[in-house]
Amino acid sequence: MKKKWGQEKKKRSKRFLAEKGRFFLFEVRLSRNAEKFVENCDAKLKTRLLEFFKALEETPVPAKQFDLKKIAGGDSDRYRVRLSSFRAVYTVYWKEKIIRVLKIERRKGRTYDF
Repeated sequence: MKKKWGQEKKKRSKRFLAEKGRFFLFEVRLSRNAEKFVENCDAKLKTRLLEFFKALEETPVPAKQFDLKKIAGGDSDRYRVRLSSFRAVYTVYWKEKIIRVLKIERRKGRTYDF
């Protein structure tokens, strides 16, 4: 059974774009506190976090996949994402193509204080 022409073309075009380097691949870096949190959290949350980090590599603001908002104030591109009762705060450095995850913690009044 043959595949439909449109589906085949779509797969080829994605591969072509990846080979040409047109995908924006960002490097995700974790702060020491975020690393410790990922190491010590339960398996369910850890898989959700790793899924989130993979999404960040392709799109630095995956608003369609996650509950994500830009944090007001300051000139930096700082965002927060809601993962059940936990929040991850990260900054995007667009020119360097680096995403720095600053902290991951349970939602409290001081979660967004730096």
